[in-house]
Amino acid sequence: MASGAADPRVTEAEELPAGETAGWERLERAARAAAESVGEWRRRALEAEQEVQRLRSELEQLTSLGPLPSDEAGDELRRLRAENAVLTSRAAEARQRITGMLARLTVLENRP
Repeated sequence: MASGAADPRVTEAEELPAGETAGWERLERAARAAAESVGEWRRRALEAEQEVQRLRSELEQLTSLGPLPSDEAGDELRRLRAENAVLTSRAAEARQRITGMLARLTVLENRP
């Protein structure tokens, strides 16, 4: 047999001179490293796509509430919320005073 290709027991490494065998081994290592890198990049790309989907979903939820306020509208909203907090506090104080007054009236009504 003149050629190693005709004999299935002969490997490619046996067919190549020593210098070329080392070259093929380097090429195989490089190919394996490239395949591992592609796998890592694919994993990272999938994670990024999932994050984009999550953010897109959150944005859709926010925009379903209506248009986002402008700076002036945001300032007005903050002012109204602060005013609401003050009014809510005053209403709570008034409720406490009324409750106290009703308790005193009940005591006075029950006196002989």
